[in-house]
Amino acid sequence: MAGLDARKELALLVNSHYPIIYLETWEEGRATEILAQVAQDLLVPFYVWTLTAGLARAGGAPIYNTGEPIQVLAELNGMEADGLFLLKDFHKHLDDLVIVRKLRDLTQQFRRARRSIIISAPVVNIPIELEKDVARFALGFPDDAELTQLVQTSVHELEETYRIRNQLPCEQMPEVVRSLSGLTREEARRVLAQSVLESGRFDQATVSSIRAAKGKLIKAQGVLEFLNWESGLDAIGGVERLKDWLAKRRDALTPEAARYGVEPPRGILVMGVQGCGKSLCAKAVAREWNMQLLKFDCGSLFDKFVGESEKNLRKSLRVAEAVAPAVLWIDEIEKMFPRSSLTTEADGGVSMRIFGSFLTWLQEKKAPVFVVATSNDIACLPAELLRKGRFDEIFFVDLPRAEERQGIFGIHLACRKQAVAKFDLATLAAATEGFSGAEIEQVVKSALYSAFSVKTDLSTDLILKEVEATHPLSQTMRERVNELREWARGRTVPAN
Repeated sequence: MAGLDARKELALLVNSHYPIIYLETWEEGRATEILAQVAQDLLVPFYVWTLTAGLARAGGAPIYNTGEPIQVLAELNGMEADGLFLLKDFHKHLDDLVIVRKLRDLTQQFRRARRSIIISAPVVNIPIELEKDVARFALGFPDDAELTQLVQTSVHELEETYRIRNQLPCEQMPEVVRSLSGLTREEARRVLAQSVLESGRFDQATVSSIRAAKGKLIKAQGVLEFLNWESGLDAIGGVERLKDWLAKRRDALTPEAARYGVEPPRGILVMGVQGCGKSLCAKAVAREWNMQLLKFDCGSLFDKFVGESEKNLRKSLRVAEAVAPAVLWIDEIEKMFPRSSLTTEADGGVSMRIFGSFLTWLQEKKAPVFVVATSNDIACLPAELLRKGRFDEIFFVDLPRAEERQGIFGIHLACRKQAVAKFDLATLAAATEGFSGAEIEQVVKSALYSAFSVKTDLSTDLILKEVEATHPLSQTMRERVNELREWARGRTVPAN
């Protein structure tokens, strides 16, 4: 929640007589500005406290002897007028039993007037004794209006200070704003300045620079990775049913679809034999739908510190919603939520809490974030994730059939600058019964190495020699592959 919406929501909480509002945010300065506007809207005074300066009314001098936490609470106890009291970083003092007791005493007094204590912090730390008296509020990323104003102000300052050239047409400003979404205000300001100063001008190329810088920044901070588009669905052999399903929903996340009454698709779970193109499908959706592609790093989600894993998940999902419309790719989701970890308390219940939070988000999300989850071993996934309503559909990507293998050979030969017409695709397809798409690609690459080593042209015979030397997964792990295919029959929609 951001901008004007945040002001309205905070004002509503104050008018509802919540004695304590816990404001979760990294943007202390922006939060202070918004709360000052709320106080102005409500016609009540606004006070700010820090451990270094004490308590002061906005624009005034600090009140004597209010530097310590217990002192500021004593000062608030003596005030009878309405007001908003922002206590910065006060969460660090909530482990003190005396402080908690004093806050509980104050809640009795504050709930009878338009007086609210606002605790701002980047992490949530609410003692159980205060849970019933605290309203939690997460300040979202800046909205389009805030970012537009920030871009205009920042570019003007850069023009004045560094004489950079503003060459961006006005109609392309929304694209710049969208490229900054998902960042805090200060992050957006720094990324914009860095991108503009690198080239000395503000133009269309700045958008690409911003996206690259933002991707690096967010990847370094958490479990999301911004990916660039690669190939589209036309570069994937087979999976025609999945392609058709996606084509019908190409514009289902647009405002026009909402006006038509179309419900936005939630996402799909793609399972199947390894090497059959599940990950390629996930990445191709973003290009086909012209959306930002985000990858969820399951390995970085769980943190050794208490509370950090939950925070990682909340932050990542919040970023995904901020940059929407977007495609969120979760590769090998069984590693993120293995059924075995959800049946024990070995990790103190962290896995269960994260799983529950993710399910709730998946079920109730309003932002146009399309989730594409892939899995190699669906038997490891909890049943709650597979029931209808979580994903729109569960697709099974099987080993490609003969005609699909011909298409896959054609794709990989063309990608390597080979004249596809000179190859006997039917013979190659017949010889690769039981091969996955990845194995076919590897056969073509190996044959190309062989041809290059003797300085001859790649031929059907050279590829067939590599086929004979290859043992596909369907042979080396025949029982496991057959078991997977048998499980999928009747439970999933065939993608092929």
